[in-house]
This record gives sequence, C-alpha cells and structure tokens, in this order.
Amino acid sequence: MLIAGISTSSGQFALLLGENNRVIYDSSEFEKENNKALYYLLQDALIACNKKVSDINHITVDTGPGGTSRVRTGIAFANSLAYSLNIPVSPVSTMELAGIDAHSRYGFPVVNSVKSIKGNAYIGLYRGDGEEVKIEYGKVEEIVPQLVANIDRLVVVGAHRELITELPALARKTVIDSRMQYGNARIFIEKSKLFTGRGLIFPQFVTPITEQTMINH
Repeated sequence: MLIAGISTSSGQFALLLGENNRVIYDSSEFEKENNKALYYLLQDALIACNKKVSDINHITVDTGPGGTSRVRTGIAFANSLAYSLNIPVSPVSTMELAGIDAHSRYGFPVVNSVKSIKGNAYIGLYRGDGEEVKIEYGKVEEIVPQLVANIDRLVVVGAHRELITELPALARKTVIDSRMQYGNARIFIEKSKLFTGRGLIFPQFVTPITEQTMINH
C-alpha cells in the first residue's frame, strides 16, 4: 500500500511517500524543493519514486494546531486529493505526532504546546500506547498542572518547554525538556498502522484544529 503523508504544522510543508512502514520519499530532505506548493512536492515525489498519483492508496494529514493558513491549505489539498482518488484520508494532530515521537525516545507521558493568540496555547497530553491525545486550550500555567496532576514524570515538547519545566506547580515532578519543537513527520509512514484505521471517505473529510474548534469543544 502506497501512503502519502502531509505535514502542515511544522515550519513548512513536508510530503512523504511510504510503503510497508518504510519511507521511500521525504521532501524535507530537499530544502529548496520543500518551499514548493504541495502539488509540486507531490509531483516531485511521484517522479522520484517512479509512481503515479493513482498508485496512492491512503493519505495521512497533520491537522494542526499550527499556522492556520498553512494547516488549512494542507488539509484542503489532502481532502481534495482523497476525493479525486476515492481513497481514505486520516487525520493526525501535531500533538499526537510529537507525542508518539517523544514517548518512543523517553518512555514518559508527553506534554506538547503550540502558541495561539492572546497569550493562549494549545496544550496536549499523550500518555503513550496509542492512546488518544487530550488537547486543552488556554493559559499554559493554568492547564498544564491540571493535565499532569496524577503524573510524576513527563517530557515536554513544543513552544513552551522552558516555561513548563519551571512551573512551581511541577516542582516535585520530574520534567524533561526534549528540546523538540515538532514531531517527526516520518511517523506518518513508519507508524502508519496507528492511523489508517481512522481513514475518512467522502462525504466525510478532515477538518483543522483551530482556536474556534477548541473553544466550541
């Protein structure tokens, strides 16, 4: 099965192709090409792998949270491509991606944070073992202590690592700074079995995680 993975919420778009949990193309390895629009990233990937767009069987896309316009663009592209090929598209939040990545390295629950507006943030908790990420929205100093109240050891990822490690409310806990800003998009392919089961077929489609969706949650 040929899987296309689309990363939207890190610094720039990345597009990956993979088969049998193995990455066969990763656009982030080509810095200049990675500044292209997703259509051209996909075109480059298919040419490099001697594949056709009709060979793609499944799409996995990062739903954010992240830069709103970039996330929306990536999701719109993924939904459109899935519709045109009549194949499933699976949503994966950046919180889950980073959580899987950091948990595999440290073995502890992972707290991830992404900046938002008006001093707010998206804060996610990934406990491991494929468990769904719990995402909250608000002030880091208010939400994080509540999320990890029953956790003694944790790893932090994202934009507020230093702030979280210095929170007085966590003084009695072991808090490890992963020094990671984002998760590794290669997980889309290497851990694809975690995501393919949630594939959506039109008229279902992927939607982005935004301030509004969190406030209304």
